[in-house]
Amino acid sequence: MSQETLFLKNTETFAESLARCGVKYHFAYPITPATDVMKRMAVILPKYGGEMMQMESEIAVSSALAGAACSGTLAATSSSGPGLTLMHEAIGFMSAAELPCILYDSMRVGPGDGDIVGSQSDYTVATRGGAHGDYRIIVLAPSCGQEIADLMPQGVRLAYKYRTPVLFVLDGVSAQMTESATLPEYHDYSAEFDTSEWAITGTKDHPKRAIITGSYSHQDGYDMNERLRAKFEVIKENEQMWEAEQVEDADLVVAAFGIHGRMCQDLISEMRAKGKKVGFIRPITLWPFPNRAFETLPDSVKNILVVEMNHGQMVDDVKLAVNGRIPVHFLGKTGGDLPMNTLAEMIAKVDSILGE
Repeated sequence: MSQETLFLKNTETFAESLARCGVKYHFAYPITPATDVMKRMAVILPKYGGEMMQMESEIAVSSALAGAACSGTLAATSSSGPGLTLMHEAIGFMSAAELPCILYDSMRVGPGDGDIVGSQSDYTVATRGGAHGDYRIIVLAPSCGQEIADLMPQGVRLAYKYRTPVLFVLDGVSAQMTESATLPEYHDYSAEFDTSEWAITGTKDHPKRAIITGSYSHQDGYDMNERLRAKFEVIKENEQMWEAEQVEDADLVVAAFGIHGRMCQDLISEMRAKGKKVGFIRPITLWPFPNRAFETLPDSVKNILVVEMNHGQMVDDVKLAVNGRIPVHFLGKTGGDLPMNTLAEMIAKVDSILGE
């Protein structure tokens, strides 16, 4: 399939981009606001030689996903917060067994079953792995349809380069937006990597017996965790991504991701038009968190404002990154409010911090 520009929901753009990057299996269970992904996959994936399977539960979804990943085949799932919670046992197993896959989370309000309106309430559970044990997974937070399409090849490559689950997160507002995106040409990015040393592909012509397990004991367990820790350190050093604008002379920097990251561009334009030196940072990788973006801020920056569609989660990572060097302020609320209200509140909060 050649490159083309389509006008789609961002959930559909995710499905189209993933299909064009070589995914062979998509397992899912319906849940708002992520169901559009599996619906789109059911239509388009057979055209690329793949299959979409609706399972009986999220637990079945994650088990099938782990099984497909054991074969070295690119597999994926899509869900929302309550569904991802049910998958975390298998996601933890895939991290321990070092199995690549692609995950998608349309974040909605929680806790519990919560509400179907968009939110950013899954930040902490996403960036801290989600299940028990010392592990992390790579978390990408595109802010628009075009960035979903642009990040997808890199997401697949990261999954196979580091043999890890890679999670794409969109707040439900961004996920349900409809906008144009130029989709990539078809290319199976997973085929760029040699999986012969670990993938279970059957016994024919197999040179040795492969065992994939997430269970270890004693010295093996220690060695396994140390190997994973070393891998996570390499990821933290090499894979931080962010967008920054007008921070070089800023007195105040606003940090946000997702829909609020997009709104920051309007905020910065309005503040600069009033002569106020405000810049912004938008993390693209939520894990590894882009610490360098904050560690390298100039001395002119006297305050940081973190804006989130939750009660305060990413703000903790910003505080860790600046390590007390710069005061960190917070503006947040759960999902369901209109973005225009949040923009007005952002402007008022910036004025308040700047003493105006």
